[in-house]
Amino acid sequence: MRCEELFKERNFWQKNAFDRIKASLLTARDNAFLQYDGMQESYLVVVYGPSQIGKTSLILKLIGIRDDDDCFQKVSQTLRTKEITRGNSSTSTAILYARSDTEQYALAVEDEPGKVSEKLFFSDEKELEAKLIEVRSRVVKNRESARSVLHIDIPRKFFTAKTAAENLYVMDLPGVGSKTEGEAAHVQKLMRRYLPVAQVCLVVCTANTIQSLEVQDGLEPYWRDKPGQYIVAATKAFSLGTVKDYFKKPRQQREKSFYDFVMETYKTETGKYLGETSKVEVFPVELADSFQKLCESLEEEDRKEMTETRDRILQELRQSIQQREGQRFQAALQRLQGELKIAEKSRLAESDGQLDKKEKEIKAEENIIKQSEDFIKSETTGDKQTDREERLRKIKGLQAAKNMLTGCVERFGKCCKPKLNEKIDTLIKDEHLFRTSGGGRYLVDRVSALRQNDSDRKVFAALLDYLREKVSGDEGYLDQYVKILKDAGMSVSYNKNALWQKLEQDIHEDFYQEYYPKQSLFHREKVWLEDVRELNGEIVEKVAKELLKYETTWLGELEKVLCNEERLERQGQQLLAEKRKKADDAKARKSTLEAQKAVLEKAREHIVEEIRQDRENLEDYRRIAKEAYTEQYAGIVRRIRQTPGVAEKTKLILLLGMLEEDYKAAIGGCQDEISAGKT
Repeated sequence: MRCEELFKERNFWQKNAFDRIKASLLTARDNAFLQYDGMQESYLVVVYGPSQIGKTSLILKLIGIRDDDDCFQKVSQTLRTKEITRGNSSTSTAILYARSDTEQYALAVEDEPGKVSEKLFFSDEKELEAKLIEVRSRVVKNRESARSVLHIDIPRKFFTAKTAAENLYVMDLPGVGSKTEGEAAHVQKLMRRYLPVAQVCLVVCTANTIQSLEVQDGLEPYWRDKPGQYIVAATKAFSLGTVKDYFKKPRQQREKSFYDFVMETYKTETGKYLGETSKVEVFPVELADSFQKLCESLEEEDRKEMTETRDRILQELRQSIQQREGQRFQAALQRLQGELKIAEKSRLAESDGQLDKKEKEIKAEENIIKQSEDFIKSETTGDKQTDREERLRKIKGLQAAKNMLTGCVERFGKCCKPKLNEKIDTLIKDEHLFRTSGGGRYLVDRVSALRQNDSDRKVFAALLDYLREKVSGDEGYLDQYVKILKDAGMSVSYNKNALWQKLEQDIHEDFYQEYYPKQSLFHREKVWLEDVRELNGEIVEKVAKELLKYETTWLGELEKVLCNEERLERQGQQLLAEKRKKADDAKARKSTLEAQKAVLEKAREHIVEEIRQDRENLEDYRRIAKEAYTEQYAGIVRRIRQTPGVAEKTKLILLLGMLEEDYKAAIGGCQDEISAGKT
C-alpha cells in the first residue's frame, strides 16, 4: 500500500469520534429519526439570521426541493401554514429540516437534548399544518416551549434527483434580535449545542442589509476570520438596484456574464463589512416570490441566465458546505475549550461584576431607607414627639381662641344696645324721670346721690356704671378676652382701669351735652326718650369702636404666633413626608434592583450550568475519542502483527506514531482544560 493512501487513515479515529458525538446530539436513544437508509455521510448546517429575510426559502432550496410541479410552492406553504402570510417568519422555535426516506411528512419535538418525542407521520399537508399551528400556538402562549427543537421530515418526492443536497439537513434558528433575553439566550444555547458539530454556520442577511455583518453580536468573536466554520448568504441579491441594472444593457454590450457580475459585486460589497482580509465565502441568492417577479420582467434568454446563475450559486454553496472536512473533531474540542475559557474567565467574571455592582446598589438603597426611617422614628417618638404633640395642642388652642375672639366686639355691641336701653328705660320709669308733652315723653333727670359733681345725673350715671361693668368689670369684656388669650398661651399686658377712665372721659365729653342740653331763661330744650335710646346706641358704638382697636391688636399678635407655629408644623410634616417618600422610592428601587439581581443570579446559574455541561461534554468527547482511537490503534496493531513485509510494518508503525501524536495533541489540551476547570 502506498504511503499517501495509508496515511489517509490518520484521521479515521477523529472522524469516527466526531460522527459518534454528532449522532448523540442529533438523535435520541432508540430513535431512528434522521438515521436514513443508505446515508453514508451527512452534513449539519446551522442557519443564523433575522426573521423575514427568506431563510426558510433558502433552506428549502439548499436541501434540494424541486421547482417543477409546484413542489417548492407546496412545501413552502405547508411549512408556513395558512395562518402566516408569505414574508412573515414561520420559525417560532428552532427547526431541523431533512429529507425523509418515505413519502410522508414527519414531525418530532425535542424538548430536551437527547429527548425526542415519538415521530408522527402525516398522510397529507393539512394534518401537518394543523399540528404546526398547534405547536406554534403553544409557543406563543408558553415561552418555555420555545426551548424545544422541531424535527421536520419532508417527503422525498419533493426533492430533486440525487444531488449534493441529498445528505444535507439544516437547522433554522429562531430569528436573531429576539425581543426578550430568554429568547436570545435560547438562540445562544442552540448555537453552543449544535455549532461545534455543524459542518458550517450559514450567516444570512439581505442584500440591502449587508452592513449588519459588521455588528453580529450573537456570533463568536472573530467569526469573520474563520472561513472554515462560517459562510455568508445574501438573500434578495438579484433585486438590488445595481444588479437589476445589469439586464437593462443589451446582451452584446455586457462585459461579463451575470454570474461573474453578481459574484464580483457582492465580493466587493461584503468586503467592506467583513474586512478586506476576511476569507469567509459569500453566496448571493434570489429565491421564491422575488425571484419569480424578476423572471417575469425579463426576456427568455435573460431569465434562463438568471435561473442558471441562481442554481449554480446554490450548487456551489452545497459543495462548499460538504468540502469542509479537515479535523472537525479537533475543531469541536477547540470550540468547546474556547467557550469554557470565555465562560470561566470572561462571562463568569462579568456576571460576578454585575452581581457585585447590583449588590452595592441595593446596599446604597438600604442605607437610604435606614437613614430615612431612623429620622422618621426620631421625629415621631420620645421628646421630639412630645414637643410636636405640644405644638399641635398649642395650634389647636390658638385656632380655637382665634375663632372665639374674632367678632367679639360686634357681638358685644349687638348685646349691649338692647340691654342698656332696657336698663335705662326701667330707671326712668321707676324713678319718674320723665314728663309728658303733646303725647310724648321727655327726660327730666335728677342728680344722683352717689355723684359728687353737678353733672352726675341719674340716667347718665347709670349708663356709665353699666358700661364700666361690661367693659372693665371682673366679668367684663376685657377680662374675658384676655383670659381666652392666656388660655391659648398668649402673654397679654394691659391696664383695664386706665382704659376705662379714658373711655369714660371721652363718652362724657361727646355725649353729656346731648343728654342734658343747656337751658336758657326763656327756653328749655326737651330730650325725648326716643332720642335717649339713639344716644345710648351711639355710646355703645363708641365703646365698641375703642374695644375693636384692642381686639385688632391682640388678634394680630395671636395670628403671628399661630402662623409661626403652623409654619413649624408644616415644615416638620413636609420633612417627614419627604423622608417617607425617600424611603418609599428607595424601597421601590431596591425591589427593582433585587428583581434585576435575581435575573443576574439566574443568568449566572445558566453560565455555571453551561460550564458544567461543557466540562461534561469535554469528558464525553475524551471518552468517545479514546474509544475511537483505541479501536483504530488496536486495528493497526493487529495489522502489524498480520503483515509479513518489513516495509509495510514500518509504514503501519509510522501511522501508529502519527495517530498517537494526534491523539495527544487533541486530547492533551482537552485534559488540561478539564483539570484546570476542576482545580
